[in-house]
Order: sequence, then C-alpha cells, then structure tokens
Amino acid sequence: MRTSLLSIALFTFGLSAAQAKDFPLASCAGWNGTLVSKTGIDSSTAVMEGKLTRADFQEYCKRDPGWETTAHGGKLTVKQCVAMYTKENGKDTFRSTANCSEGTLSFEPSAGTPQSVTFPLPENSDISCASGMPPLIEQFSLLCPQAAREFHLMDDE
Repeated sequence: MRTSLLSIALFTFGLSAAQAKDFPLASCAGWNGTLVSKTGIDSSTAVMEGKLTRADFQEYCKRDPGWETTAHGGKLTVKQCVAMYTKENGKDTFRSTANCSEGTLSFEPSAGTPQSVTFPLPENSDISCASGMPPLIEQFSLLCPQAAREFHLMDDE
C-alpha cells in the first residue's frame, strides 16, 4: 500500500527531467511537447500537462520535416531554426483530460483549437497522420492504458 501511495504522490507532483517523456501533439510531422505531469491514470479524471522546450525544437529542427535547414536545402542553420521556434512557440503549453470509463479525451492547446474524441473509434475512422488522430490515440493510451488495451489502441507489452 505504501508503494502505491508513493507512486501516486510522485506522479501528482510532476516528472523530473530524467523522467521526462514526450507529450504527443496533433501533428505527425511537427514536434512533440515535453510531458510535465500526469495524474489520475485509468480514472475518470485523468490529466496530463505538457510544454514545449528547446529540446523539442532541437529534435524537430534536426529532423527538419519542413526542409528549413541548410542540411535539407533551406536557409536556416539548426541553431537558427531552434531559436526561431523557441521565440515563436516557446511558451506553448498543453493539457489533455480523459474519462477512461467513458472513453473520452479532450486535448487543449494553449493556442489553436481544442479537440475531443471518444473511443472506441468507428471502424471507418481516418487514423492517418493527416487526420491528427495518431497523437490523440497516444495521449489516450498514456492516460488510460487499461481502456486503450481494451479498445485495441496499443500493443500488449
């Protein structure tokens, strides 16, 4: 019992830099955020919060899906790319809430349009990168792993 309470307390107060994980965002070609906190896993009040960091922009600019850096025919160095996105988007935050028993997820970016989805998805659902669905599926899987397995959203590990 003490181990369970300790685990809950650690997740309630956030993740250390060593424990930092990706916060999946609604664009397969874009950057992910950094997960800051995750609480209420597998409950009706599951919440995770994230923010953008220089490391997120560094990964994006090195990968360069937009062909912006000199390594890929663009005009920016990786350092300039990171500086530009840090200035433009460096204060962005994200929050996702889920009700695992109802299969609902709400994603709230600091800028842009909030998104909601209910699982399981209909059989004919578009789950391509263009739909923006893969990151939402990942968010639900992080918040509601038990329900995600029941809905066949994640591989059994």
